[in-house]
Amino acid sequence: MEISRGFRHHARAFNLDETRLRSTILEPWVQGRVIELGDREWEPRDCKLKILEGPELSDSDLAMGRGWSNAERVSENVTRSLVEAAATPAARPVAVLAETEESEAELVRMVESLRLETVSWTELRGRIIGGRETGQVHFSAVLAFESAVPSASWLFDAGLARGALGDHAVMAQVGDAGIPAELAGLEVMRLEPGNEASLQALAARLRG
Repeated sequence: MEISRGFRHHARAFNLDETRLRSTILEPWVQGRVIELGDREWEPRDCKLKILEGPELSDSDLAMGRGWSNAERVSENVTRSLVEAAATPAARPVAVLAETEESEAELVRMVESLRLETVSWTELRGRIIGGRETGQVHFSAVLAFESAVPSASWLFDAGLARGALGDHAVMAQVGDAGIPAELAGLEVMRLEPGNEASLQALAARLRG
């Protein structure tokens, strides 16, 4: 990453892990706090920030002042997305309940691509049954169906999640099957794995 002021002043850091990047750069940046880097203090309002995401650079990649040019050559500029994510209140961990293991794995990948933490449905189910998710919600859930007649076990678990999580339990239709009669009157969103618009709609629901 690079933080700069004008044309002559800049500081760079390489191979930062996500935790350090967030705590030392992103959080102070979005909060307007002074950032200490390269033996200097940087006021976000007076500076520009650039964050690159790519493979870790070796010592030889960083030698002779070539680190930044090498980083730009093999990395992607992710400044905007990371700053927006840091400015957004932390989202709840998300559990996925689907009718099939294949759909569940695919939806978990969708959620993780949004940089959201995932937990297993088994873990969340245990917390709900144990009474630890009553009155104070700490999780969200995506409840996905692919048929108009889901199994009784899926319907039971979906009802369990809906009762405990309320609007934080997102009902999702995957595929072209109709909406089950048991879900009539509930808000149901359509999910298409691999579709960017669908992915962003899911992000809005989970971060809302």
